Amino acid sequence: MSASAPTPIDLASLVQPVQPHDPLEAVVLFTRTGRLLAAWTRNEVPLEVLTVMAATLIGSIETMSTALGVESPREIALLVDSRRVLGLKLNPNVAILFVASARTSDVALRSVTERIVRRLPPLSSARSGTGSDQLRAP
Repeated sequence: MSASAPTPIDLASLVQPVQPHDPLEAVVLFTRTGRLLAAWTRNEVPLEVLTVMAATLIGSIETMSTALGVESPREIALLVDSRRVLGLKLNPNVAILFVASARTSDVALRSVTERIVRRLPPLSSARSGTGSDQLRAP
C-alpha cells in the first residue's frame, strides 16, 4: 500500500484578500531543517533562499538563547529597516515566518498572524516529520 502525497497548503487562500494597503509581504511555512511547506509572497522572490534563511534565523536565535541559558523562544520579532519580521515555532519541527512593512503595528501584524495560523490545516507526519505535534495558534 503506497502512502498518498500530502495535500498542498494553499497559503494564498489564507492570506487573501490582499489589497494594496495590506501589511503582508511574505508568509513562509517551513520545517526547521529548511524544507518549504508553503509560501505566499506579494512579489516574486527566490523561495529557496527565503526558506533556508528563515530556518537559519530561527535556529540561530534558538542557539543564542540556549547558549545564554534561557529557554528557546517560541516567537521571534524583529524590526529590520523598513520590514517587520515575526517568526513562530508552531511545533518542534515546523515554523512560520511573516514579513510586513515596518509601518505595520505590532498589534495589526499579530492579528493577521493569528488569523492565518488558526486557519492552517493540521500537518501530517509526512510534512513535518512528526506524527504527534500539531500546529497551535500563538
